[in-house]
Amino acid sequence: MKIKRLCAANIREAMRKIREELGPEAVILSNQRTAAGFEIVAAIDYDEQTLRQATLDAAAQRRALARETEAQFEEHPDLDASSAASTDRPAVDSIPQQVAATPEQDRLATYTPQERAAPARLDKSRVVWAQDPLLVEMRNEIKVMHNLLERQLSGLAWGELARRQPHRADLLSQLLDFGLSPNLCLRLAEAAANEPHPERAWRLALETLGRSLTVTEDDILTQGGVVAMIGPTGVGKTTTIAKLAARYNLRHGPHHVALITTDSYRIGAFEQLCTFGVIMDAPVRLVRTAQELRDAITGFSDKSLILVDTAGMGQRDLRLSQQFALLKDAPQIRNYLVLAANALHAVLRETVTVFGRVPLSGAILTKVDETTRLGAALSAVHEKRLPLAYIGNGQRVPEDLLVARIDALIRMGEEFAGLYNEPAEHDTLALTFGKRLAAHASC
Repeated sequence: MKIKRLCAANIREAMRKIREELGPEAVILSNQRTAAGFEIVAAIDYDEQTLRQATLDAAAQRRALARETEAQFEEHPDLDASSAASTDRPAVDSIPQQVAATPEQDRLATYTPQERAAPARLDKSRVVWAQDPLLVEMRNEIKVMHNLLERQLSGLAWGELARRQPHRADLLSQLLDFGLSPNLCLRLAEAAANEPHPERAWRLALETLGRSLTVTEDDILTQGGVVAMIGPTGVGKTTTIAKLAARYNLRHGPHHVALITTDSYRIGAFEQLCTFGVIMDAPVRLVRTAQELRDAITGFSDKSLILVDTAGMGQRDLRLSQQFALLKDAPQIRNYLVLAANALHAVLRETVTVFGRVPLSGAILTKVDETTRLGAALSAVHEKRLPLAYIGNGQRVPEDLLVARIDALIRMGEEFAGLYNEPAEHDTLALTFGKRLAAHASC
């Protein structure tokens, strides 16, 4: 058996050198990545049984050497390791080392000659072919080719749509510019597919969107009750509570509102709510457990509106389960999810999904004055069929709070899109809709 070690800048060059120097029958024994590229050890006239026997013999000699060394230490405790290793024994370095012995091979060294001569089917099945560098590179190249082919098909599908149905392509571009999710854009465009006039098709698409959205009709300020604001950190839950409390006092008079907070994590959270309570002459209480929450609600039974401010936590925070358990233990609470309208659609969708683990009575959109596209928030509440309650469009208390109205929301979304008026480029539209169009056409 002839063994050759070759180094090359990449795996292709290494394979080419092996074929040139050892021929097509060469067998790769090992490979590893180095600072200079790849190092491959290959062999010709490869005899698996001979190599296995040499490996097993090497393992057996190492085990015997270890036993002898251990015995010497037992007989001469003051003998150091270097002197023990220097006695007249076969040197480990002189043992053939074509392939390093594995723990499995060390175990096989104790087998009888008959067991060693058995077919090596078990060991062959342990070979992990996915780790072969050539196969790994081929798999990566196939993935790149798949992505390129998918992009080309998407471009072709979008180009065909733009050629055969230019008005529909323009409508999809407008809906995407509105900020709506791609899937919702396709559904709305499909609803307006029979309208040939572009402007009427646009209005029809927005009317279809409006019919799929719902609102709560100012229920918090009208009905009162126990209401909790939940949502991620930084979306404006405390400010929204202050706006609602002030509006309620203006409508029903003072001394009808109480405030509760479960936020014992954020520094200054309780003090901030206390400041609002002093301004509005409303009592404030901090609770940490479900029992304390029930006691606080019972203690404020003379109040017609109890607003509960919860701790702001990200949608992936492990402590969310504690907050959910606390709210579920008080079934009389109506939970409203506070969403920042300037967040990405993917973030909003994940937030609605995670916080939807507790019963939700509606959603409140904040930071509407800070967003450039309102469609992302409308898409998120549309997908989860979550009714909208109020719109926060600034920091002023209580002025910057609007009751959610569908027509006003859609008109606001049109205004935002018109402020920038930057139609999506052809490649963006092709990547956004082409894949979905191609998948729909293949069904």
